[in-house]
Amino acid sequence: MLRGDEWDKIDASLIRMRRLLQGPKQVNGVADLSAVLVVDAIVRRRAHGERTRISDIAGNLSVKPSTASRLVAATENAGFVERLPGRDDPRSVNLDLTPTGEELNATAKQFRIDFLRRAAPRWDAHTVAVFADLLDEFSRAAAAGPAGAGDAP
Repeated sequence: MLRGDEWDKIDASLIRMRRLLQGPKQVNGVADLSAVLVVDAIVRRRAHGERTRISDIAGNLSVKPSTASRLVAATENAGFVERLPGRDDPRSVNLDLTPTGEELNATAKQFRIDFLRRAAPRWDAHTVAVFADLLDEFSRAAAAGPAGAGDAP
């Protein structure tokens, strides 16, 4: 069992990692974090052969559908995404990236990867692989919500 100071250390580390979400200056000049997250959600779903709707954005970002709709509208107004009619149902709307959105995604992802590489310059390939697996497991558990979260004070 971990002592309290290990949990404090993990907590402080997570707070410090917020820099990863700030994005590069060239991205922040034209896009806020919500646009980067909307674009990222579309790209990740597309990589799995899935289309993206506003309800998917809501689920991915853990926000209400009305909030997701506003975030998508702002991202669309900034020129990063476009709405396309659904293939199976013309009343449904799918989201896709514009060329500017593709550029935003590439720039933001490269910023994050470069940031990670600079943060761990002495890590060998094995250490990176172990860290990637542990962080993936942790982030999936955190995204699902802690068991008994309603019991927390």
